[in-house]
Amino acid sequence: MDQLKKFNTWLKEHSKQEPVRSDPKGKEEDPFLLEEDQDEEIGGLLQQYGVLLEYERMQDLLPSGMYVLPCFDSVLTWQGALFVRQGLYKGAVFKFRLVLPEEYPDQGPDLYFTSDVFHPMVDPKTGQVELGSLFPEWRPGRDFAAFALPHLHRAFLRREYFASSSRPALNPEARQLFISDPTAFAERARSCAKTSLLHVYDNASGSALQFTKGPMEAHDTIIEHLKADTSSSLEERKTAFIDWFCDHYAHKRTRVGVAQGDAEAETILFDAKAQPKAGYPKAPVKAAPPILSRSSILGAGNTPSADEEFF
Repeated sequence: MDQLKKFNTWLKEHSKQEPVRSDPKGKEEDPFLLEEDQDEEIGGLLQQYGVLLEYERMQDLLPSGMYVLPCFDSVLTWQGALFVRQGLYKGAVFKFRLVLPEEYPDQGPDLYFTSDVFHPMVDPKTGQVELGSLFPEWRPGRDFAAFALPHLHRAFLRREYFASSSRPALNPEARQLFISDPTAFAERARSCAKTSLLHVYDNASGSALQFTKGPMEAHDTIIEHLKADTSSSLEERKTAFIDWFCDHYAHKRTRVGVAQGDAEAETILFDAKAQPKAGYPKAPVKAAPPILSRSSILGAGNTPSADEEFF
């Protein structure tokens, strides 16, 4: 990222020894205090740099259907959303936050759902997610906060996260219900998924991840165009559109809204009749990602054990 390169250059320039300053009365300030303050400032900047670098490199770890952004107020708090695409919670949109302590990376992170989630590994009062099984002992330099993201994704797919006694249950009621009455648990999970959709547009203050209601006419037009083109599969067409959209708006600060007397609001509409250069390419730039399956998660040729069944 260019921002990280600029930050690194700025940090090197400002880490050089500065001359002793004087206060307005002409009295010299204590050079030891100045050096201590400078070291503390540089330490904080280095920590932020490391966190941003970890965030930049976590893309290979980020599961399908999960989106994460650092907060505007602090890079030590990441806001995220998980779109559950299969399993007992299929269709849910669960929001969460990953909190890195001031001592990070010497101490591990905490993970909390901001959505109500009925799950054995989620505390029903605080929304905290159990990470002890993932990080039995935090190892600075070997363990990273981003490791918690695939762990969170697997928690909705693998049976071991629901029933295994080796994983502490922060919600014993949910675990007992899953073991004793799976049908009742499945109903609670479906209800939980439906409830999450009612609060999708409840955005936390200071969060960079904001959900807004876009113009439905644009949404419908895009869907119709994607379905109308039969020259490639739907997955390939979706990938092509996303590639085009990201490339087209990557360097624009666009506010999406429905123009209702507000001249500043911009409604993004997809023009299916536009020239080829204005629309997205019909042929995808790269192959479409594979559909999530048992083999894609476990690895080809692996047979899941009783504790690794997928729903």
